[in-house]
Amino acid sequence: MEEKNQQIEKIIQDFNFKIKKSLRNTSFQEREDLEQEIKTKIIEKIHSVEFGEAPSFWCLLKERKAS
Repeated sequence: MEEKNQQIEKIIQDFNFKIKKSLRNTSFQEREDLEQEIKTKIIEKIHSVEFGEAPSFWCLLKERKAS
């Protein structure tokens, strides 16, 4: 669980510059709330999406031939 939290923090940090840059288009009074809401939505999306292993080239080729 700790590792997953660290991964989420890393993702938030990766997006932090873009979030801050986008918040410049918002009024000063709304920035803090909007920043928190954006980060919350990112976390919700991370929890709702299951990340699996990407299929290999050969698996994709087999699937295409099968159909």
